[in-house]
Amino acid sequence: MKKYLKYSLLLITLVSFFSCSSDDSKQEEVTEPVKDPVITIKLASEFAIQQYNVGEIAPEVTIENAEGKTPVYQWSIKVTGKDGVTKDSIIGDSKNLLFITPKTANCVVDFKVTVDKIVKEASAKVTVSGTGKTYTAKALKLIDYLPAPNYAMGSYATKEESLQATQTSLNEGGSVNLGTFGGYIITTFDHTVVNTYGKRDFTVLMAAGTASVKYSPVSIAVAYDANKNGIADENEWYEIAGSEYYKSTTVKNYELTYKKPNEAAIPVTGTLSWQYDTAYLPWTDNKNASGNITRTNTRRRNNYYPAWVGDSYTLKGTKIFIPTKDVSDGAGTSYNVGTFDWGYGGIKDPSIDISWAVDKDGKKVHLPGVDFVKVYVPTFTALGSSDLLISIFQEVSDLNFPK
Repeated sequence: MKKYLKYSLLLITLVSFFSCSSDDSKQEEVTEPVKDPVITIKLASEFAIQQYNVGEIAPEVTIENAEGKTPVYQWSIKVTGKDGVTKDSIIGDSKNLLFITPKTANCVVDFKVTVDKIVKEASAKVTVSGTGKTYTAKALKLIDYLPAPNYAMGSYATKEESLQATQTSLNEGGSVNLGTFGGYIITTFDHTVVNTYGKRDFTVLMAAGTASVKYSPVSIAVAYDANKNGIADENEWYEIAGSEYYKSTTVKNYELTYKKPNEAAIPVTGTLSWQYDTAYLPWTDNKNASGNITRTNTRRRNNYYPAWVGDSYTLKGTKIFIPTKDVSDGAGTSYNVGTFDWGYGGIKDPSIDISWAVDKDGKKVHLPGVDFVKVYVPTFTALGSSDLLISIFQEVSDLNFPK
């Protein structure tokens, strides 16, 4: 009995030991307190630039405890309105600020970084000095010009002659015929047009139509001379994505090749009295389509093709559908023509925001400003006896040019 009791006590002791050991091995779960993000900013206290020149302000920003959280950046300056009230005006929303202004001044730029509910701020003084140059609001210097076929083609034997005549027209405040699809003009400012945050930046004026004479709106491309070589390099061009850019009827990367008419060919008259030659000017495109531009009876003696190019030439761009309607019961003598909402020249409001610029893939880009503007015709249609729907360029002008 004693022996049995001895073993029983030993067993109880062992069980108690292991039970205690098992309980002791359980660890309490410790919950770490959620730490707020920590933001550190290093920003030089002063910067100096010249008017119409881009200066990059690049702060050092360090952010801790912000896993999965996206920082929000904001640059602003204080502006006093006409009512005498001073308020913050936002001028940038990325970490680095490309600062440019048309005016000579001393100002303070404020930088704010927000992560979740944590905000850190810093400021810097910017001194903007003058260049000693005199500037004009208009983009008057001609870089290139090539019209598409049209019924009012200039009679120039060489491209040099056409460029000289076009430059003279710009200097004198005249107009320039761009023709139908792809016809373009490229001009440059004598300064960089500032991409003013939240405002329209420049305007593109075209000849206005009338009840009987209709003109096409025009598309716009812009270039900022980032490398300061005075040239609009191919990789510096961006298109202004207006109201029609993302529509299903819009054709990107469209190419249209025009062929020189055979003036010795016998005209192929159409069924309507105004169709003098329905086979006059052949064209093909990169979508496997082809056709002919009709020479109308009233312009049967006009030359539609630029004499200074070869037997054919190709023009490129974004092709945009424009609604037209024959309101002459099929006679082709009177048409209604639609328009575009925003982001184009030759419309009700032709003012352009540089922030609408996109790259070749349609992605938005941020440009501090623009130096070069290309205006081209994005439509390809005819209006019966009124001939081709064309565009006539007048001017490009900086909307925020200092008065």
